Amino acid sequence: MRIWLTICVMLMCGVTLAADAQPWLSEYKGEDATGAQVIGLWQFNKGAELKDTSGHGHDLALRETSNIADSGRFGGGLQSHQAGTGNDKPQGAMAKDHNDLSPQGPFTVEMWFKLDEHFRDDTTNFLIDKKYYHYSKPELPQANTDYGMHIRTGGSGKSTFIVWLGFGKDSEAYSSNEVTLEIDRWYHAAFVYDGQGTVRTYLDGERIGRLHAPGRGPITPGNYPLTIGDRVGSTHEGFAGVIDQVRLSRGVLPQFAGSLEVDTDFSRTAFRRMEKDAATRLTIGNDTGAAVTQLTAAIELGGASRTARLDDLKPGQTQDMDVPVDTAVRPDRYDLRVTLSGTASGRPVTAEMTVPVTIVARPLPHRMPVVLWGGAHEKKLLKDIGFTHDILWMIDYAKVWREGKPTLAMAPNAVRDYGRQLDQYLADGLSVSTYLFPGSYLMRLDEPAARYGRVDASGAVAKGHTNVCGQFPEIQQYCYNAAASVAQTFGHYPALDACLVHSEVRDATRLCYHDHDAEAYRRDSGGKDRPAVVTGHYGVTYYSIEDFPADRVVPDDDENLAYLHWFWKDGDGWNTLHSKVHDGLKSTGRDDLWTFFDPAVRVPSLWGSGGHVDYISQWTYSYPDPIKMGQSTDEMFAMADGDPDQDVMKMTQVIWYRSGTAKDLPEDKSTYADWEKQKPDAKFITIAPDHMREAFWCKIARPIKGIMYHGWSSLVQVPNNKHGYKFTNPRTPEVLTELTRDVVRPLGATLVQVGDRKADVALLESFASQMYANRGT
Repeated sequence: MRIWLTICVMLMCGVTLAADAQPWLSEYKGEDATGAQVIGLWQFNKGAELKDTSGHGHDLALRETSNIADSGRFGGGLQSHQAGTGNDKPQGAMAKDHNDLSPQGPFTVEMWFKLDEHFRDDTTNFLIDKKYYHYSKPELPQANTDYGMHIRTGGSGKSTFIVWLGFGKDSEAYSSNEVTLEIDRWYHAAFVYDGQGTVRTYLDGERIGRLHAPGRGPITPGNYPLTIGDRVGSTHEGFAGVIDQVRLSRGVLPQFAGSLEVDTDFSRTAFRRMEKDAATRLTIGNDTGAAVTQLTAAIELGGASRTARLDDLKPGQTQDMDVPVDTAVRPDRYDLRVTLSGTASGRPVTAEMTVPVTIVARPLPHRMPVVLWGGAHEKKLLKDIGFTHDILWMIDYAKVWREGKPTLAMAPNAVRDYGRQLDQYLADGLSVSTYLFPGSYLMRLDEPAARYGRVDASGAVAKGHTNVCGQFPEIQQYCYNAAASVAQTFGHYPALDACLVHSEVRDATRLCYHDHDAEAYRRDSGGKDRPAVVTGHYGVTYYSIEDFPADRVVPDDDENLAYLHWFWKDGDGWNTLHSKVHDGLKSTGRDDLWTFFDPAVRVPSLWGSGGHVDYISQWTYSYPDPIKMGQSTDEMFAMADGDPDQDVMKMTQVIWYRSGTAKDLPEDKSTYADWEKQKPDAKFITIAPDHMREAFWCKIARPIKGIMYHGWSSLVQVPNNKHGYKFTNPRTPEVLTELTRDVVRPLGATLVQVGDRKADVALLESFASQMYANRGT
């Protein structure tokens, strides 16, 4: 959601500069080029193409295929090129490292740029870089120094300016609002760091971003060269276009000195009708450089208006103000208008802003969720097909691991961006499920994997994301902390109402031989040791055991089965970790936030799969016969019988493996379907419409509480689709739309409330047969 601000400020030095008087509109000369505040200036003009025209000697050297073009903004310019994995060659120009190029305290970076037609060939275009690593990597100190700025362009075609600053132990990202950039047009970009955690980003003199990271100070100097038009190194991320008049300055320059500012960056702007205690939080900041007194706010929302007296603000100080939102009005979009008035150094200071606030209708009770597992690219199409939920990933696992307790789930800029997304989902009538896998995540980090991974009988650590040892108390606490962090950070957004927990982790689980694993079994079994004959999680073949009963009937207290039962239910720790995530998500008291685990039946037949999550689910491919849906659904109901508070949902795979359904192309090309002509190498194709329909009825015939589908790129035509999932049957989304429209929406509330009927037939799936004879599904 774009927040429009109209700001008129009169500062200590007089009125703000008129647009045509902004110094950056002209070629820098005199004090603007060689003044004490200038650290480096590169103008690329004839006769001094690569010189630092500030006179400080930070001259540049061209890299690879870049050159000096005649078509700069003021004379010449640096011609760089798009680069990446397909063209991994150094671009732009580079100045040697120098202490002055790592300014301590406030500093300003600015430049002109013009994009060429290759701008959208890659999602990332670097304007300037002295950081090398455009991410935070606490375990690698050299990744957390200096600064950089690049442009990131998403699938929507809109772009975001990302500023990265390094603070020694970690780094911080500051992202702007989304903007639309045109090819072959000159823009002026700048960012200002105040030395105390706040970055402001400007495009053509208009502020397009302001973010504050608490507790930050000066950047940490690094040893990398200053690079213009590319990354320092690694896989190169060149700039597709021309760059001109790059200037690095100490301090906050007057034209970027800031103003009296208002924003709602970290507040909700979308609400449900009749929601209690609804309010939009305004953050009012004083970037004028002088104390602001006699500050008042005139507020208008939905025809109602009021005036509030605010505290005086020192330079750089902010204060929050909650504006109550009347959610009893009819669902619609309303404008929140705020006008600030105050005095700075005896002169009037004003700021105005308008924020759209959305009120949406309350959801009907007993809605049957229709979840897209994996994330969509177009929310309108998602809703039109009949989905109620999309999936978002919204946590910085490393950050929570470092903190060792529930904390802000992501960096401030990411919290802001995801908050806006959640508001937009609510305004669009959609809900969000997040996906949390903290136990799997730790196994991707070298040190935690070596310390907390499972070990075999020889003491060797098992590799892979499924093999964290869930018996470690630290791992259990981390799973709780991760989920509690998400709940505390985003739990007040109503759009977020579900969470997938640790998907696909039981398949490769294995026995663990830590001393605490053996002690845990002794504790839970009344003092017994694990049986030596059991060396694998899938059991032991009965014919390898001496004196095994000839009739193959084993007693209920068989020691091998007792141990394996314990391992699959509690011993590998996954069910406990699922429960910890579930508990963390519930820690803020939301009773409408539900959790689910899948695939739940990739385990032996026993209770407890998924721990204490609200729902267990299972994905199933419909081929060779859609009636397979009923089998795994019934297995889940049998599992859920072990927990009276657990219920069942069911997923259909939209994708079909080509190898199992349409393996070989016929020799007669005249018989080819359109998709076989256009996508002959497709490995994953679209489920057939009839299978989509039959699979739906096979699962909806059981008293499940929700349905799910996976494989968006096989369900709809995705522009520029580079995914392995291919859209091959246009009738399939039509069938799913028909089913959600004609069955799920009108009958869903009934279907989720009607209980099961007594079955006439029972089927035994034997844990003993699975563990001793490797028989079973």
